[in-house]
Amino acid sequence: MIDTISAGPTTVILTGSHTNFAIFLMTYPHLKGNVKHIYTMGGGVRSKNPTGCCPKDVTTACTPQQCGDIGNLFSSYSTNPYAEFNIFGDPFAAYQVFHSGIPITLVPLDATNTIPVNEEFFYAFQQHQSTFEAEYCFKSLKMARDTWSDDQFHASYFMWDSFTSGVAISGMRNDKDCLHGNDFAELEYMNITVITSNEPYGIYDGSNPLFDGHAVPKFGLKKGGVHSGHVQTGIVDSFCIIEGSRKGRCEDGYTKEISGLEAVRVRVATKAKSNVDKNSRLDREFFKSFLEVLTLRDNTGRFDITAQFPFYREVLYKPNFVNKSRGKVTIFDMDMSAGDFVSLIYLLKAPVEEIDLKVPIVCDDAVMCLRTIK
Repeated sequence: MIDTISAGPTTVILTGSHTNFAIFLMTYPHLKGNVKHIYTMGGGVRSKNPTGCCPKDVTTACTPQQCGDIGNLFSSYSTNPYAEFNIFGDPFAAYQVFHSGIPITLVPLDATNTIPVNEEFFYAFQQHQSTFEAEYCFKSLKMARDTWSDDQFHASYFMWDSFTSGVAISGMRNDKDCLHGNDFAELEYMNITVITSNEPYGIYDGSNPLFDGHAVPKFGLKKGGVHSGHVQTGIVDSFCIIEGSRKGRCEDGYTKEISGLEAVRVRVATKAKSNVDKNSRLDREFFKSFLEVLTLRDNTGRFDITAQFPFYREVLYKPNFVNKSRGKVTIFDMDMSAGDFVSLIYLLKAPVEEIDLKVPIVCDDAVMCLRTIK
């Protein structure tokens, strides 16, 4: 990451916790100017969770779960109905990234909730597996469907990270100085911040590692400021529970729309665009691009490791970019989810003229990283 960003203008795509990139910004602030744009999947601003709702025609007693929540913490909606997983993983890191001054395009639940893996797309994907990459990605998706906890997979599983990658590629391809639209998402500017602790501020109860036990708060933070309140300590936190209510009060990780000095102007994806081809069974424009990219013969795998492993030999292949213009230099910081690996393959398959993916970083935490060079 340091070498790539030091070399010149770089775009960053974040589809996991912001820990790694926040540490980079705080450690090497002099390199911040080389980061020209950040695309990130995370948070919810005006979203309403479509999952966990009772069917309209239900005839038996039904208790809605996270239905209508801004966030998607299905295991913690009773304590925090506002956060999304990626931002909730490290709210303080996300705050540092959002408040860094670098232009950001946020793809929150507002947009990803509008592009579920519906049955039409799933079966179209099943019929488009002409490359090893497409086959791998479909099997990953099918595994998720086959192991889903209920029969609502096609209404509950969304194209979170893959869609964000598509929005990023379209932005880099078409969007000069953020003045033009995006092929896959409707966008608008909003003033938001990332909530890192809960009011009342300045009351230290042992939950906040940035303040508790420190005569001087870490990172020079302000006593009594927005970071100095109670920090949610786990999925079950008594501070977050409101007696008599099934919805909690904690907001850690909430990408909240606000006004005032804490607000940051962020470009936000609000909806996935419909397919311009009204005769197609695919209802979203991104679905078409996703299948086209994964089935490109360019940048395809060279062998089937399952069939050819007995004849395995190690060969270093270097791409030939002679007479090819290169797209924007891009770093991809992801987690270890199946969806993120699908996104990585989508980005690697995309034409190098559109995206020059230098250092995708596969990280399960801030310590262990696997680097792949394209």
